[in-house]
Amino acid sequence: MWIEAIVMPREEEKPYRPAPQRDRRAIHEAGCSESLQFRDAVLNYLQTHELMGAVKWVSEPGSLPMVTLRCQERVLERLRQAPHFDAGRSLSMGLPS
Repeated sequence: MWIEAIVMPREEEKPYRPAPQRDRRAIHEAGCSESLQFRDAVLNYLQTHELMGAVKWVSEPGSLPMVTLRCQERVLERLRQAPHFDAGRSLSMGLPS
């Protein structure tokens, strides 16, 4: 059975400090770069742990470090065990796939 999972970087225990004011374009470009790096890290993890056969689809990078996967439950369980990822199931809207 295929599920939809969302993977994000695990947050570090640092207190929040607002970023200095920057140009919005620079913020967007930095976010896109971080998203691409994070997606590469997720794909590398999946390949290293021989889980790509249980993955049907991987989202493209966006402007936030987040990856959506269409995968089998065992992939989600492995990602949850990884110390550098937070992973969970996405909310199903009951729409046809």
